[in-house]
Amino acid sequence: MAAPTSQSATQSARPAVFLHVGAAKSGTTYLQNVLWHNRDRLRRHGFNYPGRDPAAHVRAAFDLRRTFFRDASDPSTRGAWHEIVGAARDFPGTTIISQELFAPARIRYTRQAMADLDFADVHVVFTVRDLARQLPAHWQEDVKNRFTTTFDDFVAALRRADWRSFETARLFWGLQDPVAVLARWGVELPPERVHVVTLPPPGAPRDLLWQRFCAAVGLAPWRYDLAGSFSNPSLGLAETLFLRDLNDALDERVGWHVYNEQVKLHLAQEVLTARRAPTKIALSADDLMWATERAIETVEDLRAAGYHVVGDLYDLIPTAPRGRPSAAPSGAEMADVGTDAIAALLRRLLEEDRRGAGVEGSAVPVADRIGLLRAETAALAERTARLAHDAAPLSERAAERYPAVRQLRGAYRRIQRGGRSDVETNTG
Repeated sequence: MAAPTSQSATQSARPAVFLHVGAAKSGTTYLQNVLWHNRDRLRRHGFNYPGRDPAAHVRAAFDLRRTFFRDASDPSTRGAWHEIVGAARDFPGTTIISQELFAPARIRYTRQAMADLDFADVHVVFTVRDLARQLPAHWQEDVKNRFTTTFDDFVAALRRADWRSFETARLFWGLQDPVAVLARWGVELPPERVHVVTLPPPGAPRDLLWQRFCAAVGLAPWRYDLAGSFSNPSLGLAETLFLRDLNDALDERVGWHVYNEQVKLHLAQEVLTARRAPTKIALSADDLMWATERAIETVEDLRAAGYHVVGDLYDLIPTAPRGRPSAAPSGAEMADVGTDAIAALLRRLLEEDRRGAGVEGSAVPVADRIGLLRAETAALAERTARLAHDAAPLSERAAERYPAVRQLRGAYRRIQRGGRSDVETNTG
């Protein structure tokens, strides 16, 4: 493991900014929750984790990359990147920015980010884990984001020489390939300011990833409370296939924002991840061999780049299959998942009905509420017109009331126009 370099960054006369740009499904949710819940402690020790809410870094990533989820938009992302940059500029110490959606940024946007942060010593951090765990985790994340690709087709696309022709493969390698991501983000940085943090193997202490992340950014891990953090748990095979079938059944009338709230955040991440003893998704023996060969190439490329590594690069090499290959689960398994999903959605509808019944005026029929709104709008328009009239200059109100004043104003305007014409004629 290379010697830590981040301590020298905190001792520099310039502030430091650590950009944790990924990878998705590499413990990022866990780390981001620890940082968010320890904002006050971080500031007391000279570190800043900026943002008005936990989604601030998500909005900043979308804003920098000028994109959003497919077939959707969100005006709240505009200016979010510069808001984060402004908070970093105003802070005298070290700022940490963390969001995996920065990873796919094209090089023109990574250069823009470095230019926007030129007041600081910028570091880039990338957390990464082995492909045997990462491939199933990423596929189910795609499914939670409305994709319908099967797991076998997903892996097959990644293995193809023309993988750029497949959307799922482009998304995966854009987010997950540490060599390519760090080549874009680290293009203007010395290698000692690019930090690769490897995820510990299964069975390692829960806080080991936090300790490794702290070593990369210069934090003292024991100073911070991990009790308020939570991970982003994985779905099982049957649960993921149920969501994939649901995505197939839904049409464009279910917009992204409804899908995100009801399907992704509630059904997938709260209900289906809580089911007991899910069947894990695993690679076939042939795919595992390919993933191992690819991992060895990645390890050699990262070592050759000379980046600062926290952990062990050999953590990135798969060890053994986990779970079973993604064969279709039984009908009984799928029926169990469907029953749990329907029950959870019905309970959610009931809760929302009860909340709605407690809102003042909820008992008034919709047509009557619309009629009241129209009446209030008409009254407001009349009041606004009256205020505008009262605020008009005295000469205008007098002209409306007295005909003689109107005549005098008209004569004055004619004289002005005539004077201008004479001037224009004389100067021509």
